[in-house]
Amino acid sequence: MRTLISLTSFLFVILLLSGCQSVPSDAEIQIQVAKKVLSNNNEKIFSLDNFHKVNGLSVDKQTYIAEVEYGLVFRKGLEELSEELNRTSNDNPLAAFGSGTELLAQLMKYGQFKAGDRIPHHEKFKLIKTEQGWRMADDFNL
Repeated sequence: MRTLISLTSFLFVILLLSGCQSVPSDAEIQIQVAKKVLSNNNEKIFSLDNFHKVNGLSVDKQTYIAEVEYGLVFRKGLEELSEELNRTSNDNPLAAFGSGTELLAQLMKYGQFKAGDRIPHHEKFKLIKTEQGWRMADDFNL
């Protein structure tokens, strides 16, 4: 009887500990990086591929620094985006102004680009553990 109770207690502790991840999984990191990189309508401009976690550092139980590599692949070229902006400007000039500033920001950040161009990235991201899982620290202005 004592063996059964000990075995049950041991299994219960193992189950509890397996639910407490002290570091985010590679999949959780990839989801958070994709949310960050593809925010602000960027998913219309490029996609994320070849994601790979290079390294990680557990600062404490709630904070993790992930070093990752990934590629941005442009879905549309600068010329195509400019044509879309011209079509939008006829229907909604105010929206076109906002889109124009976004387009200018993309041009300044990436230069001339065509559909299919790929830009490699190597970055570090700070993640924090929340009640709803791991999230980017930037989401909380930390």
